[in-house]
Amino acid sequence: MAILKKIKPKNEKELHSIIEKELDALEEGLDIVRYEFVITKGVPDFLCVDSGGRLVIIEVKLQEDENILFQALRYFNEIDRDRYVIAKMFSKKEINPDEHPRILLIAERFSDDIRRLSTLVIPDVELYEYTLLKTEEGKEGICYHAVSLPKIEEAPSKPKSIKDIKNYMTEDNLKSIFDKVFEEIKNIGKDIEEYATQDYVGFRYRGRQIAYLWTHRKSFDIGMPLIDENGRTIDYESMRIETGTEDYSETFQKIKKSYEILSAK
Repeated sequence: MAILKKIKPKNEKELHSIIEKELDALEEGLDIVRYEFVITKGVPDFLCVDSGGRLVIIEVKLQEDENILFQALRYFNEIDRDRYVIAKMFSKKEINPDEHPRILLIAERFSDDIRRLSTLVIPDVELYEYTLLKTEEGKEGICYHAVSLPKIEEAPSKPKSIKDIKNYMTEDNLKSIFDKVFEEIKNIGKDIEEYATQDYVGFRYRGRQIAYLWTHRKSFDIGMPLIDENGRTIDYESMRIETGTEDYSETFQKIKKSYEILSAK
């Protein structure tokens, strides 16, 4: 029987090298798109694609590190936005840009805070604790343990109405502007459906969101996905209404343009 000894990597680069060589030990079918993929927000350790064509952002730490989740979410924000561009850059990797990326975090251990916070964010985050092992013959290998995330018990939230969301604002003049913008969006065309969430009023057409009004105590945001000529969401944009005198005509035209693109499909 082989005797295995637990060892520690000398540094993060050595750990990266071991992970790269034995990527299948983490998940069968994972393929590296680029090691240390440089983006505006930093340098994710590994950008991979899984067996289903979905991008996977992998961030690695030698030991417990409270910053790992924040780093990965910053990377996700940029890579998710640019996933169609990335798919074209690495066309041989058969990336499916219609799927949002996954996040995998690897560390020797994770704090209770990171475990809990990982359940409170979107997208889903997968945590793996690693152990490096060495045989008597000097061969090294890595084992992963998938970390079970705590189940957060929450009382069901009472559904909010559009009136509830509007009245979250304290400024009466902004409530009238909210009503005006609401009607303008609804009147862009037929079959635009409004719906209320816990934080905002959304507008969708043929099942696709085209706009939202997100209220704050003394302001509200007019936002929308940016939809290209092929009907794909390529980014999100919003503007804030704080005084009621802001010119939102350009934002409104972008919402209208999205509706027209989807209407032509």
